Amino acid sequence: MQDSFLQHVEDFESWRDSGFPNVKVETREFIDNFLKPDKKWKMWNHQIEAVLRTIYAYEILEKKNCLLNIVTGGGKTVIIAAVLFWLKSVHNINKFLILTPNTIVRARLIQDFKDGMVFKNFEFATKQNNLLLNDLALHVMESGAQPQGILDSGIILGNIQQMYSTNTGGKRNLSYLQEFVGDIAIFNDEAHNTPAGEYTNVLNLLSKKSKFRLDTTATPNRADGQEPDSEMIYYYDVTRALKDGIIKSIVVYQPEVRLLQLTYTNYETGERKNVTELDAEFKEAEKGLAPFHWILDEEPMKKQIAIALQRHEEQKTRAKTRYKPLLFIVTMSIVEGERAQKMLQERFKIKTLLVTQESDEEQRNDAMLIGDPDSKYEAVVSVLMLREGWDVPQVSTILLLRKFSSPVYGQQVIGRGLRKIIRNQEEREILAVVDHPRLEHDWLWRLVAVSKVKQNVSDKDLFDDDEDLPDKPIIQTLVRPEKLIKIPDPEYDVEVDFKKIADDIPDDEIDEDWKSILESKTYEREIWTIAKTRINSVEMKSLKDKRVELLDGPDEFDFAMMGKYPRDVLENKFKQELLSICAGLLRETGFGANLRGILYQVMLNHIKTKIFSGKTLCDVDDDDIEFAMISMLEIRKNFTKSIIAGIVGTK
Repeated sequence: MQDSFLQHVEDFESWRDSGFPNVKVETREFIDNFLKPDKKWKMWNHQIEAVLRTIYAYEILEKKNCLLNIVTGGGKTVIIAAVLFWLKSVHNINKFLILTPNTIVRARLIQDFKDGMVFKNFEFATKQNNLLLNDLALHVMESGAQPQGILDSGIILGNIQQMYSTNTGGKRNLSYLQEFVGDIAIFNDEAHNTPAGEYTNVLNLLSKKSKFRLDTTATPNRADGQEPDSEMIYYYDVTRALKDGIIKSIVVYQPEVRLLQLTYTNYETGERKNVTELDAEFKEAEKGLAPFHWILDEEPMKKQIAIALQRHEEQKTRAKTRYKPLLFIVTMSIVEGERAQKMLQERFKIKTLLVTQESDEEQRNDAMLIGDPDSKYEAVVSVLMLREGWDVPQVSTILLLRKFSSPVYGQQVIGRGLRKIIRNQEEREILAVVDHPRLEHDWLWRLVAVSKVKQNVSDKDLFDDDEDLPDKPIIQTLVRPEKLIKIPDPEYDVEVDFKKIADDIPDDEIDEDWKSILESKTYEREIWTIAKTRINSVEMKSLKDKRVELLDGPDEFDFAMMGKYPRDVLENKFKQELLSICAGLLRETGFGANLRGILYQVMLNHIKTKIFSGKTLCDVDDDDIEFAMISMLEIRKNFTKSIIAGIVGTK
């Protein structure tokens, strides 16, 4: 995303050095108090920079929609609070709407803004305007709650879904704001979550009443490949935060890789044939495996977990009893999450919490409190959950048991562990990430400025601070901003029809013929699976283009067999898995989660036709349900963004 502030940097620096001229008297008074050095809770330099740039953009440049791109762990909430109080005390805006993408982000903000806690901690108010805090009571929009608090409170906080016109509560909340409230300022937290049509529609409708909108995010590129419609005025990335000692340094650990044996399995007949790298059939077998299969077989998973637990023990040593380090594991599906939880608890004796979209309220609350020293959990497994807004600084080790293809979600997951535990810029901290070379995450490690990638690691290796703590990075800086070329606004001799130009831009592709496309898909019941591994080394030609892993495994292991469940349990697991995939697809393709039921029904009918031979879930054999669950990855791939757009667009 382009930094629109670069051309103003020189003037901004001059404005700051000159004592903030050409602003309102009250603004200068706010800044004087804001910059006082003797406050108990001090803001970081980048937070101060972000607030001053926002003031400059609003009062000097007269910008209405601004965006701050600040790394996870960079303290965006404090910046929001500072800007909010400045707008209240200087520009007489009395109503503030803070929008969040999910309940996890909302819960974090409730803690910060309840009883004016964040304003008091950072002493934004002076003795003269301290009474203004009484006008900043918090109202939280919740399902089924009355909207009266919108009128009575200064700060309205809620999920964007509670403003959607597609539900009764959303219509009512939106109507109250439009009809009974005067000028407002909007804070769009985690702004990369704005691709859904309803989300954009809400922001557009409220723009007529909004005097100012501030978007905040750590990943401005949205899941649909587009960018928010606000102007980025500040970019504070991972590299700068590492240099300033604001976040943890990331170190990636990958296992050693050698030789792996595969087994060809006919799902219907059970016929099996073993092949190794030395066999001519190996390359064909390897093509039939998705990358994550290399780590989800029981033995590779066991080794990855063992490596992660070794890193976890090292983090305990670094903690020196000051906090309780947490191991965070990420999987793609509920079945995989359950397997990881079971292995951690039964084999490694680590009390582990599993959080999925089907988790109950108690489990979600446990996830919010898991960083507390009194928490009974030492590890947490997440399936499409615990991303933005889940801020537990004690996350010290992350184990990836899934492949990321989206830069947005990859950064979000790593971001859960970036927040420092000890608020001391001089004390270096490590985020240990255990990855597998087969997942091919090199692009992600470049994106999040990984400090080191340690290869050929085993669960026996030990690393101390001197070996793993990297030097602070050297970053590029803009030395001579005066040399930037300022591009003037275009001047037109004739009137330009911008509406026509916009109308001529094609919308995202929609497959209106999605039914026939899905009808053409088939699912073969012959699959290649990881069967076992060999302990002994094999004299062989040098492997240049692929890596295979040496592990100590059982003689026989059928990846297809997930364990026999009672029929009701099996059916429930199938439903949960399908719902989880539906929600993930809708999120990744930019559609609202409230459409999950529509997509679920279509996917269920697709499975019924293609795998269940037209039978309902109640009537099919256990083997058919198991095969459907094995085929979920392939089914997921067939539901592309354009097909999903066709499905939800026809409802």
